[in-house]
Amino acid sequence: MTGDDRALSARRAKRMGAYYTDRSVAAFLVRWAVRNAGDHVLDPSFGDGVFLEAAGARITSLGGDAGRQVHGVELDPGAYRAAQGMLEQRGIQPGANLACGDFFDFAPGRRYDCVVGNPPFIRYQRFSGEGRKKALQCAAALGVPLPALSSSWAPFLVKSASHLVQGGRLAMVAPLELGHASYGQPVLHHLHRSFGRVTFLTFERRLFPALSEDTLLVLAEGYGSPSGEFRWLDLGGPESLARHASSDVLLDASQALETGAMLRGDRRLLHHLLDRDTLDLYTKLQRHSGTRRLRELADVGIGYVTGANDFFHLSPDAARRFAIDDRYLVRAVRRGKSLRGIVYTVADWSEGLDSEESGLLLRIPPGSSLTDGVAAYLERGVQAGIPDRYKCRIRQDWYAVPHVHEPRAFLTYMSGRVPRLVANQARAVATNSLHVLRALPGVSVNPEELALRWCTSLTWLSAELEGHPMGGGMLKLEPGEAGRVVLAPAPVSPHRMAPLVHLADALVRQGDFEGAARHVDLELLEMGLGLSREDCERLRAGAVRMQRRRCGGRVEGGNWREQVGWRGPRGESNEHEPPRRQERKGNLETRRKKELGTVTERNRQDAKVSAQ
Repeated sequence: MTGDDRALSARRAKRMGAYYTDRSVAAFLVRWAVRNAGDHVLDPSFGDGVFLEAAGARITSLGGDAGRQVHGVELDPGAYRAAQGMLEQRGIQPGANLACGDFFDFAPGRRYDCVVGNPPFIRYQRFSGEGRKKALQCAAALGVPLPALSSSWAPFLVKSASHLVQGGRLAMVAPLELGHASYGQPVLHHLHRSFGRVTFLTFERRLFPALSEDTLLVLAEGYGSPSGEFRWLDLGGPESLARHASSDVLLDASQALETGAMLRGDRRLLHHLLDRDTLDLYTKLQRHSGTRRLRELADVGIGYVTGANDFFHLSPDAARRFAIDDRYLVRAVRRGKSLRGIVYTVADWSEGLDSEESGLLLRIPPGSSLTDGVAAYLERGVQAGIPDRYKCRIRQDWYAVPHVHEPRAFLTYMSGRVPRLVANQARAVATNSLHVLRALPGVSVNPEELALRWCTSLTWLSAELEGHPMGGGMLKLEPGEAGRVVLAPAPVSPHRMAPLVHLADALVRQGDFEGAARHVDLELLEMGLGLSREDCERLRAGAVRMQRRRCGGRVEGGNWREQVGWRGPRGESNEHEPPRRQERKGNLETRRKKELGTVTERNRQDAKVSAQ
């Protein structure tokens, strides 16, 4: 195969959602699923044939007839032909046992003891047309109505289970979305009512490094006789699967999950990475009368879509060169990297101009009269074919970018280390690479206060739990997920908010998120909610653990106190009784005065320098 052929094959595989499974993973799933010499096995999307190869070897070792008992379906003719030769060498013949076609048209007239495989991971944006319609209709016919935004794996998993005999086993790769996406809920319910036990295996290191998605393994047994038990086991990496001669021995270490809470959507799979005390504390704070969800304080939406960013965004120099009047221009944030602190200032906007993280948006309301400079610039756009682009073509006036709002604050959509909620002091607008927060009717919240309330360890942990990890260690927060994030109450003393905002902003700009959280925790969590310092450290340790897990790092040995450097009074460990409430209030007041006094002194020095 030439380099061009390989590139073409890779592009085709990506388009079809084909990410082929490591042989050790396929061997483990097959070893668990196939128990008897007479078992018939189906791989509904066999790709390069790795599952069929493993199934053939397993059945042969048990004394069965691999050529008769191994079955598969593959949509891609190229992959089908490529796998043929390898499978023929192992006695698995094309024809009756191997089909080239759409699995959603597959009607074999028989059922299988085991279904194994790795469904295609096609995002809903490319999972469209008649193919999606057919897949969703198939799932609905099996009693699992799925929303139109579902990815392809969801109906694929549902149909796969339908081909099992009573008591059969399903062993498949699935995206971690199963445990948190809204369209994953119907699939979880279907697994719950279809199988006696379902075990989820998750991994600290990704099974598919090239896939911008975390994955897990689903091992479902006892088809047709549900008992409603979900179990879970977290492993380091795929090499962990080969360390046990029997897959059942490995699964003996799994733990029972709160199945009811998962089915209600109150728990996600990754919540169980937290220790019981941290999870209980977080659950209690979710329900606390003093906390609020972000959606109760602000409307979370996406920024505007221009359809041609480079045309509609200009630098100040370009705006002057093309003689575009200021009334048609508004400051714009183009990338989340511009958000460096917890407030976004005009200075931040100016600093981002050179790197094109910020710019000026050409905003022309529909039906506006045009100056000569603007008309000439738009003519340049016509010559470049901008009006023919889809987003421009569907507008009344192709140049009038819709849904441009000046939000109270911005929120990062895809975040590396920590999601940022930033007060919009620059009066800028933002593209859809960011979320924009607007006021809710009847709700008055100061944007700086909102940004400060986002800075606690409680909110940091909540964002990790409500969002979902993506490739490269990124955390993605959809608007609905962001709306569920839990925020602490406002500062106990409003007049102390400004210096605390200044301090938190300075620390976040230095990259010291944990330092900012410690200071804000003191005011909002300890003074505001009555939490102990140990409670705050526990929340912060949980957030750090989730963050490291998402970013591919490993939390080394030791307990949570050691991980965050927690020390008790006089430097000893924390084996002490919590102080009485009155004593603790006095200690908190002293600590707060000391910390905020430092900020006040810094403000005085800044003012002195400015005056000089």
